[in-house]
Amino acid sequence: MKISKYAFLATSAVAIFAGSGCSSNTVKPSVAQSSDDTENLLFANFHKDSSNKRIRKASAQSGYTIRKAAWHGGNQKSGFSTSQQQPAQVDPDFDTWDRVFQGFRLGDHAKNPRVDAFVNYYGRHPEKLTMLSERASVFLHMIVHELDRRNMPTELALLPFVESAFDPDVFSHAGAAGLWQFIPSTGQIYGLKQSRQYDARLDPFAATNAALDYLQKLHNDFNGDWLLALAAYNCGEGRVQKEIDRNRSKGLPVSFWHLSSLPRETREYVPRLLAFKELIGHAPRYGIQLPNTPNQARLAFLRVSKPVNLREVAVKAGLSRDQLVNLNPGFRTGITTPQYSDRIIIPRQHAQALIAAVDSLPAASSGNTDLANKSASGYNKVATARTSSKKATYAANKRKVHTVRKGDTLHTIAKRHGISVQALMKQNHKRSANILVGERLNIVA
Repeated sequence: MKISKYAFLATSAVAIFAGSGCSSNTVKPSVAQSSDDTENLLFANFHKDSSNKRIRKASAQSGYTIRKAAWHGGNQKSGFSTSQQQPAQVDPDFDTWDRVFQGFRLGDHAKNPRVDAFVNYYGRHPEKLTMLSERASVFLHMIVHELDRRNMPTELALLPFVESAFDPDVFSHAGAAGLWQFIPSTGQIYGLKQSRQYDARLDPFAATNAALDYLQKLHNDFNGDWLLALAAYNCGEGRVQKEIDRNRSKGLPVSFWHLSSLPRETREYVPRLLAFKELIGHAPRYGIQLPNTPNQARLAFLRVSKPVNLREVAVKAGLSRDQLVNLNPGFRTGITTPQYSDRIIIPRQHAQALIAAVDSLPAASSGNTDLANKSASGYNKVATARTSSKKATYAANKRKVHTVRKGDTLHTIAKRHGISVQALMKQNHKRSANILVGERLNIVA
């Protein structure tokens, strides 16, 4: 969501994009590195589509309308405003990553020892950061657009690196979910509907809007100090304020760097973000290859008033069977639920075919709920998260996801889950026993 323009077509319209939190007592897990299986890269096969004329023609033939829109929050089912004048559009040839770099405003903290430690740690694996940046590029334009619109620092566009490794369909051990890792209660406060069939925390666009609302609120709470706001996003504003009051009573400084009694997770959280800023901002220096990300929308909204089977629509339109399911993990069964959200996220370049496919198919039966259980890419998992558990347990195929913690080895992890080290390495496409704190390992018992 940010400085650019969006438009939407629909069954009422398709919205073309140019485009958390935590509770006061819950600390979210550290950044989870993605596995070595590059086949699991979300949306890696999406490409820029410049054929606006073709989409307009499809819209006209279907009786749909195209109009500019930008997400300004509010009602989740509409979520758009067409009455405000759009800001000047940036040249589409301008790379979105450059746009991120030009919006940095949090200062240079690369020489801070706590930041430098994570620069060195993550910098040892440029191939993983290259893979993560490819995943991030799908959502980057949308996030930067909204940050620009709100006049917020673009370092925040990198926060999902820390929160979720830009995986829109991931659950933490504490029940946090999605790109921005909202726990259920905070998600509800910020308008993210949750039910057995639909979870708005997993909608990248709804969650981004809510996360930035929350961050703006925290920024105001802490008198314009973004580092304190980020710390509060991780461990809760109540805990941060408690530590500020403690330091103030002792006559000590109250900046983030001086709050030594914050949880360790939170003391590392802000340095991790600033380390990603240094690494991504100077990618060539660290051997990271950022993907070409033109300043154009890659995704679109399709508004549909009937329940549709996302896999049937994808196949009918000539897309891979799981492509729409992977783009819309919020629909937990693979069937849309207009009573919660009438918006489907689609690849912009396939808008014409998808409009026709939706029109040609009858309303789907909500009783067919097997669609989300088997995904070639491993996304859209039906998850059961327990706050007291130290892992997220997935119903599909008896799969578990283990987040590597300090002191873990492949041997101890395999023993804990009752499998062999060899099986664990094979399931995660590992050629060595090296693992990283925060890395997620698939476990099929």
